[in-house]
Amino acid sequence: MVQGWTGKSRSKNFFHNLMILIIKFGALKFAYFIGRFVAFFYCLLPSVRKNASYYLEKKFPNCNHIKKFLHLYKLNLTFGKILIDRAIFGIKSKVNIISSRADINLCKSLYQKNNGLIILSAHCGCWQSAMSAFNLIDDEKEKYVVYHQNKEDIDKHVHQLQKKESPVKFIEPNAFDGGIIEIMAALQRGSLVCMMGDRVFGASNNFVEVNFLGAKIALPFSIYRIAATLNKPIAIIFFPYKKTGAVDTMIADYFFVKDGGKAAQNYVEYADRFSKALENFVKVYPYQFYNYFNLWRK
Repeated sequence: MVQGWTGKSRSKNFFHNLMILIIKFGALKFAYFIGRFVAFFYCLLPSVRKNASYYLEKKFPNCNHIKKFLHLYKLNLTFGKILIDRAIFGIKSKVNIISSRADINLCKSLYQKNNGLIILSAHCGCWQSAMSAFNLIDDEKEKYVVYHQNKEDIDKHVHQLQKKESPVKFIEPNAFDGGIIEIMAALQRGSLVCMMGDRVFGASNNFVEVNFLGAKIALPFSIYRIAATLNKPIAIIFFPYKKTGAVDTMIADYFFVKDGGKAAQNYVEYADRFSKALENFVKVYPYQFYNYFNLWRK
């Protein structure tokens, strides 16, 4: 893969199982309390410090060592709270996905324009919990998530923790075609398809370069070409963590894509819109972009 990202969880089996046990016994406040020490522990790991530094140094340049450590702790702590919330959602069903009536109406309107909708999100906020609780259209529509789960990943989806059937269907993006055939088939059936716009999968040339936090990154372009070919709208939506047990929705941008043929460069403007939307997100929520790898890798 172009970006060198594997999708493998950085969670340790011990901490993962400990949190699950605490939550099952209903000690939710204790889970958040323990999470503070777990976040500090991860700050001490050289691999975590290195992998988090790529984003943190772009977001907070010219910081001394103490400030760098504090930024890392806040990043790990917020990520930990989000993972605890996801486990609570799965085990106790106690997380509220907040979607305003305006957001719901906008998504319904976009969907109705051509019987389909592509949601682009990123590895920020509560994207994992949101995947299991889409309520932006209605429950009768098929919902697909383009999602790669590393075989060594110990994290479980909400429906797995609930021991229920998944409310969404998954499309594997790490196939030779990047899941394009399945994505197009789902959209042609009038389904809602969600995918991460900040990861490149499939063919090695499935990317364009855009600016993000002052330097070039690779973002996928094939989803924009699919949207143009099928004339389906795209909504860029993020799911920020607001407080314990509460997840918001943020519709950052939405548009139709003009057909630019096969040339990748004809879709740069749309990848750039995504990049700018993500930059605006991290301005408001600097500790909610979970990019533990070098996104700026050449």
